[in-house]
Amino acid sequence: MSAHGIIPVLNRHPALEALHSRLTGFLDTHLPAPVCEEDTRPDWLALRRRAADAGLTGIDLASPDGRGGTGRVAQGMAMFLAGQRDCDAREIFSSGHGAMAVHHGTSALADHVREQVVRQGELAGVASSEPHSGSDLRGFVTVLADRGDHYALSGSKGLISRIEEACGFVVFAKIVDRDEAGTADLRRVPLSAVWVPADTKGVLTETTDPLGMRGWSFGHLHFVDTPVDKGFLLGAPGDGRRIFDTHFSAWRLMMALVCLGAASAAIQEATARTRGRHVGRVPLAAIPSVAARTGTAAAEVEAATAWCFALLERIDGGDVDTAACSAAKALATDTAYRAVDLALQLHGSQGYTRHTPMEKRLRDIRGLRIADGPNDTLYSVLAHSLLTEEPQAETAHLLARS
Repeated sequence: MSAHGIIPVLNRHPALEALHSRLTGFLDTHLPAPVCEEDTRPDWLALRRRAADAGLTGIDLASPDGRGGTGRVAQGMAMFLAGQRDCDAREIFSSGHGAMAVHHGTSALADHVREQVVRQGELAGVASSEPHSGSDLRGFVTVLADRGDHYALSGSKGLISRIEEACGFVVFAKIVDRDEAGTADLRRVPLSAVWVPADTKGVLTETTDPLGMRGWSFGHLHFVDTPVDKGFLLGAPGDGRRIFDTHFSAWRLMMALVCLGAASAAIQEATARTRGRHVGRVPLAAIPSVAARTGTAAAEVEAATAWCFALLERIDGGDVDTAACSAAKALATDTAYRAVDLALQLHGSQGYTRHTPMEKRLRDIRGLRIADGPNDTLYSVLAHSLLTEEPQAETAHLLARS
């Protein structure tokens, strides 16, 4: 499968050629064609464990000795290539949300999570959104009551992907004294982050059936006086906001590139079909409106892909532009949705069946236009950073409400 959107990246980063070959070789062996809804669903977690055996689950992390790992650009390349096969393949490569525990946990916790997620190919989840407030971080009411020698976690999170497959979750909550658990003004309490193993007592799961992204379980997490070791705190108390912004600036770009990979594959399939289909004696591809719409979609996908990789290059260089990363994710997922919708249209009635990957891509990308912050809010983050005199402060304020 062609990876045209990756070519400029490889031209700028020739050291990634070997990794690109390993990734495409793995996908060609284990996921040789895009997935259709009528196909037998791949065992995605088993594929992730195979990727761990192949050394492809830690490509975004430096090894403990300071070597290995090739950064966010490499992770983005893996996401784009995975998305070309299926949006649910997004969890096969890299450390995913486990990176937060590796980067911000104690050395013992970081080593433990690295062993699980990178070497064993387990999956880490994240629990941020809450049922009553969505992604409004200031409105979170999940609390970590300080019990002296441990925290007691109480609250609910959802909707969350991979709730049945994850070995543990990074949970965002607010630390309060045991006597303030029911009385504190939680909007004034800073956010913290903790690692919670999935098998901890008091962790309850509630699954639901999503419209798309069905390759992984989906639902709510409930914490009922769940004991959490204080050694599982990420960073210092109140560091949750910083951890969230740092991680999700990059993660939003990863989800953007998954969708752009799917859109790139859809455009390739649609152009092949339009060359082979005729309206009377005229190839479908020769109709000016078809050519113009296809060219527009391809140009938009290329431009969004280039922006995402440019931002990842900045992140690898230590420059995290939260506002731009937010807007890029919104633009990319909107662009990808339009491109797949056009590809479905160009497949005619066959596109509106489960015999092609189009309808699955459309449902999956639709979900990723909501996940990690709805697109309207993400565009507004960039607008506020441009229109205010204090862009960083205003951006943080808006994201806290998203």
